[in-house]
Amino acid sequence: MTTVPTKLSDSYVKIGTREKICYGFGDFASNLSFGFVSLFLLYFYTNIYGISAAQASLIFVIARVTDAAFNIFIGYAVDKTRSRYGKLRPWLLYGSIPLGLLTVLCFLTVEGDFKFLYALLSYTLYCLAYTAVNTPYSALTNRMTQHEGSRASLSVYRFVLAIFGYLLVSTTADALISRFTDNHMGYVFVVSCFALLATFFFLACFATTKERVTEDDGQAAPTLKEMLAAVSSNTPLIHLSAYTVFVYIGYTVWMAIAIYFIKYIIHDENFTAQFFAIQSAAYIAGTIVTEKLISRMGKKNTSLLAMLIGIVGLLVQYFIAGDNIWLIMGGVCLYSITLGMGFVTMWSMIADTVEYAEWKHGVRTEGAIYGFFNFITKIAMAIGGGCAGWVLDYFDYNAASISPNALKGINIMMTLFPATMFALAAVFIIFYSLDEKTYRDIVVKITQRKEHAL
Repeated sequence: MTTVPTKLSDSYVKIGTREKICYGFGDFASNLSFGFVSLFLLYFYTNIYGISAAQASLIFVIARVTDAAFNIFIGYAVDKTRSRYGKLRPWLLYGSIPLGLLTVLCFLTVEGDFKFLYALLSYTLYCLAYTAVNTPYSALTNRMTQHEGSRASLSVYRFVLAIFGYLLVSTTADALISRFTDNHMGYVFVVSCFALLATFFFLACFATTKERVTEDDGQAAPTLKEMLAAVSSNTPLIHLSAYTVFVYIGYTVWMAIAIYFIKYIIHDENFTAQFFAIQSAAYIAGTIVTEKLISRMGKKNTSLLAMLIGIVGLLVQYFIAGDNIWLIMGGVCLYSITLGMGFVTMWSMIADTVEYAEWKHGVRTEGAIYGFFNFITKIAMAIGGGCAGWVLDYFDYNAASISPNALKGINIMMTLFPATMFALAAVFIIFYSLDEKTYRDIVVKITQRKEHAL
């Protein structure tokens, strides 16, 4: 077994529980905002604002593709950032308030000729603001420690608190909105409350975390050529990104369709809170168990196990469950366990690819790597958001009159579609080669190289 040099003691450290929780505040905040938008915006557009599913899909695709390209710029900007607050944390400090305001603007409306344009502009700006905060936040795991166990643990805390944010939104928002006779005003009030809360927790995350991993004294910011090389020749990153694309497409479609599924397949809008409470509990269970599974099986094998669990659950839901609510929820739970496990392994693996690039090229470029990785996730979400609206349109969805064909489409998008995406994701993660031993060896080599340079 490789012994980690004493020289690493300043950055190769185990993170305490308090700081892990404080780091998780960032994803709690993210899901108060992003969770609300993901769950309700498509429904708001088609059923409240009054634009078609096809128009809504076009908005999602344009905004998310624009946002995906913006990730590359943010990655570059992050790698150029030098401040008294560090490299990543300043983005939380200065970006959280604009993000909160833009979250609310997505649910304000205009009438007339600019109806579609306003929706497109407000959602696009929201996506850009979210990226400006979330990309540095995601990369913060990488700067807090080089200890691979703590990185996995940070991802666990991150996604447990993320699901608590999502759970808070999914189980209370609909009930709060329904208290208003004017549905539009209900959406504006409720999203304003969640946006304000999100801003507070982003700022709390900024104030209570620490960047320990730094560049060598006097080292210049990486050049654009070095950033491109860190991404393009990073084989583990490429394989992980392909896996991520399919997971996020399945996840985005499922999220967009869940409200429709409850309303039209389960036929009980009052079940919304219970549905998301059960789903969230399963997600939390999957997230919590992942840390122990990683310590025994490694990240790659845990990812493969996660995909298998999700595929089985979704196939059972489609082919066997029928109208049995418990079998339906069983499928939903297995799907959610897959997400909990998959997101933890995914975001702890991406942190390790930064060291791989540093070892290979001699320069640390987490901004470029996380910018590229978030670019990939946003492209996947653009595809997923487009698929949700386009498939609804293909199956003749009409809010005023729901046809059997539309019901079939909704059911497929909640089961067979994500199952197919998980199967494709599993194929690509098989090729991921950066296991735990290889990572530790790379950390040792980086340290030795730095020592010889002194």
